[in-house]
Amino acid sequence: MRVKDKVAIVTGGAGAIGGEISKLLAREGARIVIADVNNEASSRMLAELKRLGAEAVAVDADVIKIAEAERLVRAALEQFGQVDILVNVAGGSTGPSIKTKMDLFARSEKTRGEEIVRLNLLAPINCARAVINHMMERRTGAIVSISSTAGVIGMMKGVEYSAAKAGIYGMTVTLAKEAAPYGIRVNCVSPGIVGTERVRKMAPDLIPQWEKGIKLGRLAKPEDIANAVLFLVSDEASYITGQNIIVDGGLCLGPEGY
Repeated sequence: MRVKDKVAIVTGGAGAIGGEISKLLAREGARIVIADVNNEASSRMLAELKRLGAEAVAVDADVIKIAEAERLVRAALEQFGQVDILVNVAGGSTGPSIKTKMDLFARSEKTRGEEIVRLNLLAPINCARAVINHMMERRTGAIVSISSTAGVIGMMKGVEYSAAKAGIYGMTVTLAKEAAPYGIRVNCVSPGIVGTERVRKMAPDLIPQWEKGIKLGRLAKPEDIANAVLFLVSDEASYITGQNIIVDGGLCLGPEGY
C-alpha cells in the first residue's frame, strides 16, 4: 500500500474527481477526511469508503472561509492526530457554488470574478495555510492542488477561472520553495476536460468536438486524475516538488499537423 496509515484531507472529496481521489487513497491505505459542502454526497462517499475498509470521517466545511479551513484541520487532528496529505480539489467554473453564468468576459457578470477566485484560488490557499505549520512541525507532508489546463492554455468564456487556476501554479511553486527545508512537497495537477456526469450533461453536443482536439481521442476519466495525485503524494514522488503535472491526453499539444 503506497500511502498506508497516512492521513489525507481531500477537499471536494465527495465530488466526481475528489471522490475518485478519496477512494484510491483509501484503497492504498490512507485514512481519509472528506471535506465537502454537499452533506448528502459526503454521507454516500463516507459509506463507500467504509465499505472499502477505510478509516474515514466527513466534515462539512466551506473552505472559502479561512475559519472553516482551520476547523477542518482541527477536526482531522482530533480524529487522527496528524495530517500527512492535503489534496485541494474543491473548485469549478460552474455548479452550485458558482451562481453566475459562464460568458465572454466583455459581457460577463461583474461578480463572477469574485466567486471564481474565492473558490478556485482562495480556498486552496486557506487550506494550505491551515495545515502548513502542523506539517512543518512534523517535518513531513505532501500538498497537491487541482489546477487546470485552463490555467495553461486558457478557456473560452473562462477568463476568471483560467486566471484562478494559473494562480494555483503560482501558489504551488512558491510554497514548494518555502516548505522544502521542512521535508514538505507541494505540487499541482492540471486536468484537461474530464468526462464527469455533470460535464456530459452540460455540453453533450460539444464532446465530439473536444475529443477531436485531444490527441488520445477521449475525455479524461476521474481515475486518470486520481492516479496522478496518488503518485505525487506517495514516496515514489519523494524527489518531486514545485511541479505541475498536466493530465490532458495531449489537449495542450496544439492543433493537428503542427
